[in-house]
Order: sequence, then structure tokens, then C-alpha cells
Amino acid sequence: MSAAEPLVSVAGLSRVFDVSPPLVTRLLHRSPRRLLRAVDGVDFTIAPERTLGLVGESGCGKSTLARCVAGLMAPSAGEMRFQGKPMDLARRPDRAIRRSIQMVFQDPYASLNPRWRVETSVGDPLLAFGIARTRAQMREQVAALLTDVGLAPDDAAKYPHEFSGGQRQRIAIARALASRPAFLICDEPTSALGVSVQAALLNLMRRLQGEYGLTYLFISHNLAVVDHMADDVGVMYLGRIVEKQPKRHLFDAPRHPYTKLLVQTVPSLETLGRASAPLAGEVPSPVNPPPGCAFHPRCPHADARCRAERPAPVPLPGGGSVACHAVAEGRI
Repeated sequence: MSAAEPLVSVAGLSRVFDVSPPLVTRLLHRSPRRLLRAVDGVDFTIAPERTLGLVGESGCGKSTLARCVAGLMAPSAGEMRFQGKPMDLARRPDRAIRRSIQMVFQDPYASLNPRWRVETSVGDPLLAFGIARTRAQMREQVAALLTDVGLAPDDAAKYPHEFSGGQRQRIAIARALASRPAFLICDEPTSALGVSVQAALLNLMRRLQGEYGLTYLFISHNLAVVDHMADDVGVMYLGRIVEKQPKRHLFDAPRHPYTKLLVQTVPSLETLGRASAPLAGEVPSPVNPPPGCAFHPRCPHADARCRAERPAPVPLPGGGSVACHAVAEGRI
């Protein structure tokens, strides 16, 4: 893989769920099938050892996208490539790619098996991928991994219930690192933790990125967390990425109206003491999305074209892209 080639590339990725009532009910009421488009034609690339932050309101499809990229869920359409090779982990697992892609989940209380000691949770990937050949090698490497994430080697003998939420998430990170991955998908890894614990965990993840040469897809609804972690930021709305820019450009000069509203909610010295304007309206249902631009019912710049035609991403001068007719036409 050349230095210019992205580590991860996603094109036209979609995931559709059939949420229709039973067939008999549909026949009685003469109702059509109901399809929920959780992810709707997403494109992005991530360069080696960089972090793409993905933000958006709850229900916009971030976690579904993460599970598709991790191979835990088969996409309905689209293409994913890792180091230039096609990824189809959900249907035909590739052992080398599977080892290189791991995930840290949102809830540290649910992601660890309560019946397994930490040694088993962290050590199983070492044995499964042949990284450790013997139980003695496995225990030695588990101790090193626990030390790397700020825990003690003796913690390997304990069960998950003996740890706090932040410590459990450190165990989950150690488990993800056990297979020596190149790409780590982090789905809201700090949202269930207190503020001080969040800060310590984020600093740990940044340190580990440098030490292990990791590439991150970092998903969060918290823009302040993304500002701390990401190199590039993608803003997701109703299953689509509406804007993607380098972090500094996006926070200093957001272009999409939805991104502007999100950035205004981030606390700063300039806004201290002022009430931030809440986002107007509600996110439309993904089962029955509005025609044209999905954001147009809440957008102050929407016109007839926005209500009828879905905007295509247009490149931005500082890098990245935005999918907005008003920006493309120079109206904002």
C-alpha cells in the first residue's frame, strides 16, 4: 500500500432494514412494505494513522455504519476496501483483514462477558490468531496489554464486576489491541462514563494511537470529544454524510447549515453565559424521509430545489466536501 493510498475506503455504503408489519396485516390493510434506510449512500476514506470523527444526532445511523464497517452487519449496498483489498467481512471473513479491524463498543458494562476473567477476555484473541502459542505466552502478553492501558497485571485474574466503568472500557481496549489491529472503530466509547474518566480515556486512546500506529473511526455525538480526537470530521444526518472537512476547517468555518447549528452548541469562552439556540424541529423518520435534501424541513435556507432534489457532495477549497444546494449556488 502506497503512502497516498487510504487505509480504509467506503463508497456508496447503505444499510436498509425491512420494518414492515407481517404479510397478513399488510394484505388486510393494503399497506406497502416499510423500509428503514439507516445508512444511505455513505462515502469516506481514512488515511493511515489518522482519525475520522463521525458526529450527528442520535438515530442518524452512526452505529449502524460502524457495525457495517466492522463486519458485524452486512451492508445492503456499497463497497468497502481495506489496504486496497475488498472487505466483505460479514459474508466471507478474511482472516488477515479480520485481525486488522477491531471495535470498541459504547457500553463497557455489556461488552465484556461477566463469566469470564479478564485474562480470558483479553487473551482469547491472542490464541485465536496464533499470536500467542502457549498459555504462558498468552498470560505474558495479557499482562503487557493491561499495563499498556493503565491497569495492573494482577487484574487479569479478576472478573468484570470488580471494575469501574472506566476500567472496564480499558479492558475492552486491551482486548481490541490484542490482535495487533491497524484499524480501530470506536462507537461512543466514552459516552457512558463521567467527565473526568472520559478525559483520561481519551488521552489514553491518543497515546495508544501513536504507540501502536492505529487508524481510528471515532463515533460520537459530542463535538468537544471529536475536536479532541479527530483529524477529519464527517457530519451525518439521516443516514447521509452532509459535510466532511479537516477538523480545524470544520470548526472554524462550517459550511452546511446543519453543521453550523451543531458547532454553535459547543461551549466556548465566547458563548459563556449565553443560551445556545436549540436545533429547530425534529429529525424526520428514516422510514419516511423527506424528498430532496433530508435537512430541508429544518433548514432556514431551503428553497424549491432543496425540497425536490437530493444534493450531491461538492468539493470545498480547504479539502473535504459538502452536500448542500445553498452552498453550491453561493446562497450561503
